[in-house]
Amino acid sequence: MVHVLGQLKLESYTKWKTFFDERSATRKESGSKEAHLFRNLDDQNEVMILFEWDNIENARKYMESDNLRKYLQNAGAQIINITYLDEQETTV
Repeated sequence: MVHVLGQLKLESYTKWKTFFDERSATRKESGSKEAHLFRNLDDQNEVMILFEWDNIENARKYMESDNLRKYLQNAGAQIINITYLDEQETTV
């Protein structure tokens, strides 16, 4: 399974979350299966999102799109890092 770990710096969590929620259908149509949101306990305006994606091609296409860059700018978000991951196993 392909995962994408995105780390963002936000102007405002509330503003960004509204934009994020509005784009759920777009992400789903692009191949996103689910997303887990995490906030940095020491900086509430830093988030990490762990996405599960249907395949690496769709993940890269979405993450590297001009449309996403424009959305992030409007949402007051800056990308710190994006990492593409290939799940190897799940364990306790």
